[in-house]
This record gives sequence, structure tokens and C-alpha cells, in this order.
Amino acid sequence: MFSVAEVEAIVQKAVSVAVNDIRELVNVKLQEYEAKLYEFEDRLNKIEQCCSADGRSQSKELTAELQAARSESRESLLLSNDNEQYSRRNNLRICGLKPPEGEDCRTSAVKFITNVLRVTVNDVDIEVAHMASNTSLASSSGQQRRPTMLIRFCRKDKRDEVIRSRRILKGTRYAVTEDLTTLNIKTMNRLRNDENVRSAWSWNGKIFATLSNFKKVTVRPFQTVSELLNS
Repeated sequence: MFSVAEVEAIVQKAVSVAVNDIRELVNVKLQEYEAKLYEFEDRLNKIEQCCSADGRSQSKELTAELQAARSESRESLLLSNDNEQYSRRNNLRICGLKPPEGEDCRTSAVKFITNVLRVTVNDVDIEVAHMASNTSLASSSGQQRRPTMLIRFCRKDKRDEVIRSRRILKGTRYAVTEDLTTLNIKTMNRLRNDENVRSAWSWNGKIFATLSNFKKVTVRPFQTVSELLNS
């Protein structure tokens, strides 16, 4: 007979493997769409560079066709990105948190959330907890250089309660962030590196920014800052 702890460990391992498999599959699809998009853009640029005055009519047709294909590819990529982000709606990342030797991630997460973030949680509130891969794309804040624990909560309201308490961590070596997709992280980094953006943040998987003109906007991947300023 298996003990309760052994059964929980088996279930946790199975859930973790399943979540990782799904994430890897979605990431592969995202990379395929992104590669296809870049291929279309490269072809469009080459045509625009090589076209002559005599071939402008044909070039316009080809340009329109490639732009339509690019638009369709981007829409597919955005849909895939939205679906992946929705699948992460119960997830959080705690940067700087690593369990001590001999302690599992779930126990360490419960202790940290209860004692540091002052939110009451127990083992049943956390579906799975494990250390995030170092190969995953991280934000421009340098969080990739810190150990990061990925936590999936059983209920979104408990996850939201935890992330709302993260202001307590200001000035510490810890940070609580949403589990954003690769494409959304790239969008956040682009905004944070733009001189026309005062601040950028995410909530419930959506990205927001305050622009240099103090306008607050919701930002989708591939939207340029100039478009947002002029909209």
C-alpha cells in the first residue's frame, strides 16, 4: 500500500510532467509561427529592395499578398499566445526563492507565502511547485540570474491574493511575477527599453503601460509604441 505522502508525490510529479509537456508543445508552435512570420517579412523586404520602376505593379500585388500572409500569421500567433497565457492563469513565479536541501518546493512555497507574504495558504492550495528552467526567457530586470520557483495554485483567487501582497517584497532579493509567455515577456522588455514608455506591467496575463504623455494603454504583442501614442 502507498502512503498518502507517496500518492501525493506521484500525483504532483505526474501533473508537473503533464504541464511541462503542454508548455513545450505550445512553445514549439509559437516558435513555428514566429519563424514563419520572420520568413514573410524577409521576403517582403527583399522584394521592396529589388523592385524597379517598371515592376512596381507586380511588386504591389506581391507586397499585398505577403502583407496579407503576414497579418494572418500574426493573428494565428496572437491566438496561440492568448491560449497559452490563459493556461497559466493560476501560475506565479517567485524569483529568488529556492528550497533548502531536503525540503520540497511545495513546502518551501507554503512557508514563504505564509511567513513572508503574510497570506494564509496550505498544501491543498498549491497544485504543483517546482524550480523553473534556467533556459526560459526572463525579463530585462535580470531575474534569469536568480533561482525562480514556479507555483501553480488550485484556485485563481488565492493566486491573486498572493500577487497583491508582493509590495511587501520591495527592497528585498525576492520578487513575485506572473508566469508570462515568451511572446509577452518580449513585449514587456520592448516597452521597458523604450524611452517613450514611463512604466509597464502585467495583470491577469495582459500587458499595460503608461506612456510618456501619461496615457495608460493596454498593449498587444507587435503593437508599436508610436501606434499607441497616436491612437
